Amino acid sequence: MMISALELRIALIVVAVIVIIVFIVWYRANSKDIVANSITKQDQDFSADIEDVLTMPARDAKEDLPDDLRSEFQHVSQSLRAEKISQRVHAAQQDRAARQDKATHADTPKSTHASAPDGQPDQARELLIVLHVVAKPQADFTGPMIQQMMTELDLEFGDMGGYHYNVQRLAKKHSVYCVLNMFQPGSFDPTLMADFTTRGLTMVLQLPGPEDSLKAFNIMCEHAHRLATFLNADLLDQDHNPVTTQALSHYKEQVQLFGLRVARLSTLS
Repeated sequence: MMISALELRIALIVVAVIVIIVFIVWYRANSKDIVANSITKQDQDFSADIEDVLTMPARDAKEDLPDDLRSEFQHVSQSLRAEKISQRVHAAQQDRAARQDKATHADTPKSTHASAPDGQPDQARELLIVLHVVAKPQADFTGPMIQQMMTELDLEFGDMGGYHYNVQRLAKKHSVYCVLNMFQPGSFDPTLMADFTTRGLTMVLQLPGPEDSLKAFNIMCEHAHRLATFLNADLLDQDHNPVTTQALSHYKEQVQLFGLRVARLSTLS
């Protein structure tokens, strides 16, 4: 008995429908396992990134700071680091909770994502790089010396009472990094610089910013070395150890890991 062309088409359509139904049933049965395995891998990568970023090998300082200088600003640096670490841990917990919620609702048409409270920045997407330019004993920095270097480095006085290295974006200036007084009150007053002295400057780079992260870091490092050379000062990292080639390499790794982490978090949001 011959099969007509119409009957053959109907048979093919029926077979195709059955295949599609089988695939949908298989996918719904296995999607949760796929997402769960993906989250486990992302958690492992995230933990490795945090360990690399927050763990810095101990280095012996070639020159220790004077006791009075270290005690004067040690509490400021410790409180800053404690606050940033606390914020990052909180952000990591929010991110993990969001991804677990996504896995729980993998079989629904839309998944929800945790977000930072209104008006609060996502701290997991921020990184601070801090360098200190510290005067040698009995060699304080004077206001005129500081102003001269700020001018040579194209830094302008601005927010927070600090000097900013700016770039132009869409007819508006944006700060790449800033230089602050390392001691209280932390700011400068341009009208009083003639009689001003300080024993240290703090350079702060906040990422992400208006410039490429690695390029911004390289700019601040170059300016930091020029400042230290001109002022005949010591260049220290955020832990108050002399900045070495190893320390700079570690900072660059931090910046690169940060960029990867931000890119990954962006895909989850």
